Amino acid sequence: MDFIREQRSELVQRMRRQVIDQIVDKLYSIGVLNTEEKDLIQETLLSQEKARVILGYIENKGTAACQLFLDYLKCYDQYLFQDLKCTNIQKYMEKDVEMIAEDLRRLYLSSAFQKFHPLGEEIDIIFDLETTFSDAEFWKKNTSNRTINQLQFQDLLGELRDLTVIEGEAGKVFFISLRSMQKGLYESICEQLLREPYSVGSATFMKIIETLEQKVLFCLDGFDEFKPQDYPETARLFTKNVQYKHSVVLTTRTETLSQVRSYADLLVKIGDLSYSSAQMLIENVLEESLAKKLLIQLEQSSTMKEMMKTPLFVVIACAIQMGDDDFIPKTQTALFHTLHKLMINKNQYKTGDLPEEYITESVNHCGDLALDGVFKSKFDFTIEDLSSQKEERLLLAAGLLNKYGAQRLKPVYRFFHKSFQEYTAGRRLHELLTSSSATEASRGQMYLQKIRTISDITFKYQNLLQYTCGSSKDAAAEVFKYIVSVKDHGTLLQFLNDNEDGVNVETQMQSSEEIERLKLLNMNTLVERGLTFVYESRSESALAAEFETFLQDKTLQINSHFIPDYLFYFFEHLPTCLRALGLIKLEFFGNFTSSSVNEIKKTESENQAQNVTQALIPEPAIKLFYETPWNQSFNTLQITMRDFPGLKLREIKCIGKICCSASSLILYISKSAGITGKLHKILNTCARNVQDLVIESTPLTEEDEQQIVKMTQLKTLYLTDLQTEHRDGGFINGIHCLKNIEKLVLENVKMNDDDIKKIAESLKNFTSISVFHLSQLTGLGNGIEQLVTELSSGNCSLQEIKLASCCLTGNAIRTLAQNLHKLEKLEVLDLSGNNLEEQAINAVNILLDQLTVVLGLKVLMLPFGSNVNTCFDKLVNQLKSLTNMTKLGLQKWNLNDADLLKLTSLITSGHLENLQCLDLAKNSVTNKGWIAFFETLRTSETSCLCKLTSLDFSSQEELYPEAFMVKEFVQWIVKLHFIHEVVLINWMFDENDLNMIKKAKAAQKREFQLRLTDTYK
Repeated sequence: MDFIREQRSELVQRMRRQVIDQIVDKLYSIGVLNTEEKDLIQETLLSQEKARVILGYIENKGTAACQLFLDYLKCYDQYLFQDLKCTNIQKYMEKDVEMIAEDLRRLYLSSAFQKFHPLGEEIDIIFDLETTFSDAEFWKKNTSNRTINQLQFQDLLGELRDLTVIEGEAGKVFFISLRSMQKGLYESICEQLLREPYSVGSATFMKIIETLEQKVLFCLDGFDEFKPQDYPETARLFTKNVQYKHSVVLTTRTETLSQVRSYADLLVKIGDLSYSSAQMLIENVLEESLAKKLLIQLEQSSTMKEMMKTPLFVVIACAIQMGDDDFIPKTQTALFHTLHKLMINKNQYKTGDLPEEYITESVNHCGDLALDGVFKSKFDFTIEDLSSQKEERLLLAAGLLNKYGAQRLKPVYRFFHKSFQEYTAGRRLHELLTSSSATEASRGQMYLQKIRTISDITFKYQNLLQYTCGSSKDAAAEVFKYIVSVKDHGTLLQFLNDNEDGVNVETQMQSSEEIERLKLLNMNTLVERGLTFVYESRSESALAAEFETFLQDKTLQINSHFIPDYLFYFFEHLPTCLRALGLIKLEFFGNFTSSSVNEIKKTESENQAQNVTQALIPEPAIKLFYETPWNQSFNTLQITMRDFPGLKLREIKCIGKICCSASSLILYISKSAGITGKLHKILNTCARNVQDLVIESTPLTEEDEQQIVKMTQLKTLYLTDLQTEHRDGGFINGIHCLKNIEKLVLENVKMNDDDIKKIAESLKNFTSISVFHLSQLTGLGNGIEQLVTELSSGNCSLQEIKLASCCLTGNAIRTLAQNLHKLEKLEVLDLSGNNLEEQAINAVNILLDQLTVVLGLKVLMLPFGSNVNTCFDKLVNQLKSLTNMTKLGLQKWNLNDADLLKLTSLITSGHLENLQCLDLAKNSVTNKGWIAFFETLRTSETSCLCKLTSLDFSSQEELYPEAFMVKEFVQWIVKLHFIHEVVLINWMFDENDLNMIKKAKAAQKREFQLRLTDTYK
């Protein structure tokens, strides 16, 4: 009300007639204005007079009416509203704003802010923000957490959004921490940045903040040590920032990134510290002679160089150099161990009056505090947590804890960094696990048992376990004995954005392909963690038995262009464990600097880039796989070669060296035109052990094709996008030689009718085949009917048949239907993309009649043709018996609203509960049909289609969605926790529709690709 009175003259002069009428309509519709008042305002012709009348009514109706008026003014004339608001703030708060800005400037330029002790005051290292650091590098990510491109600091400033989330590993961020939050936002700002009491009161201060919107920048560091539920006002800066519109930078460690990723407008990761930046930091911190010694050590130790990519470890190395200039740490644990020892020994003179036993007891108690704190997410401790004032003096004197008492009723005690607390906790856990005391050993096991899931190991407690293993090989043995028993994956939210309620994803979708993919990522990460734990322990072969059990049947993924030291350590000291692995994946990238590398484990700094060899087959990969395990072999090795522009003879020989290290070889070649004409040489070098061959989008010569069919031991042959001309001596003529083939996939491979007949004849020799895929063929004759006859003869136990877009006829479908009883193990039947024309009704009816003989069917994709929708009732009835269905496709069935209603009824009655993919593309459903479909599924008491991961509801003709239909669709789609692809081609959404979808996705934390044309939107 005050705002309206203060701005009354401006409102009268500047409110437009159209805006006033719109506000009047709104206020009348909700009962603020009555009919008489509405009519009087609308009958008034002059805009200034209209403004006076409405303002008079609104002011008389009180504060609530005034607020509604302002809300609608903001809606219909945002520029006027913002201008008046800024005028108001300038008029009444300009002095306060300038005072706050000046206070902040003084703070940031003061030595108290710019100079600080990163390791606590007991370690005599001072950082100066102006000179110590060089500019950091950042990697921009999308909301799916994939790296997009590199950013320099200036680039980052230019791209700052409403909420920018910066991801950094332990020790990469040195800014004001959220861990210091004690009170509300205003109180914390005053305490940390301004002064208490502050001359601008809370209400005025918060009003200024609210009004200035994006002109205010909040830098919030350390979300991983912050409890949003305890400080909701501060949490709203990032959880509800779309309402407040401030500029916010929020930093967090990787393990807690998933909790804030969905809020981010911009997501970046801090890159590794470059060697030149580490050198600059060392030279700025240490005296010249000590700096030179440390830099020489860096040059001589690849392990040290690797650790120096993290600023915290650079600082610790500097501290150690000041106290023990001959020590070269080989692991992170050793680095912290030396610092811990140095801190205690250096400050012994301060505690010389205390007995040795008491010192040991207090240090152990400090470890207990750290350990309990890790499991309780507790990083602040009080005097009550310490056993006595004498213990307080000891721990503060040693620098193990730091005391913060300024402007606090009660002081708090903290470790100088979260990573140091994790090390102290790991050190203590190692002591408990290896203790001769049964009581202490039992306590150690009790802590291990709190680590209940694989995700706890891979993310939440990875640092604790790393430092525990690094403290002794005996502790590492206990850790591995325990973690092999952990089977539950737990939350997978670090790979997938949070769901609405934070519910464990496995409880929502047990059979989802997406969940299986996420579990695979989690298991791959578990193997990496295990290798790191062993490397930290420096136990060489002492842990062979425990580690072999841990690795049993797991997968190890390696990027050949960046092979970490722990892999060489593993191959050298634990070669007998290699055979325990079920699969090793080794990836080569011909165009390593291209954007395609963003999809893989990418190097993230110039320092790493310096270590990447430009050779297509890097020398470290040869040393790792050929030289190191000279007396061992792997079970199965998968070699992937992508985007190879060429290949030299020496490199082919190197591939052969790597391939010979495995008993069984999977060779995967993709988009590598440079391998054309040389593939036969590659295959010849590994002909003894290659069992699976996958070739994607790579042309082949006649020699290449001939070599493929000579490899009679092949179990899998996968060829896609091969459009070379037919050759009499090519692989089609020799395909009958592949008698051991189990999976044959030919996708978009150029063939004629005679080729199909030859494949049909060859099927008689393929008694072990279980998967047969053929797709995207044109111009075929009766050869396809011969092929279907052989496929359905019962000569082999086929589990998958895919004949998509390959000229199937009605006769072929009838033959398949009549022989379905011979395919009782069939799980996948994909006949999509085939136009049966006038034969459709008869052929499809016969096929549907026989479907119930394959009750294990999971995937059913049907052909189309004239009036095929008349078969729909029979399909719906048969689907009631197919309880394992995960994918259903009815493209071009000319389904209408009534048909969709029948499918809806089937779904809501409890059928198709395991469906993950639904393809209803290019049908004839109207707005009315879709509204009924979405509304029924949304309001159903049962969880209908809750396991969907992808859907295609594209329309045959252009569909202009009604507003009610869009709303029903949005409310339904955001209920699907695991949807990742939504295809709606020919749905003519306007900008408002798309904005609603975007906002709903953000509000419900859903991530899915919405495809409206042939490219993703």
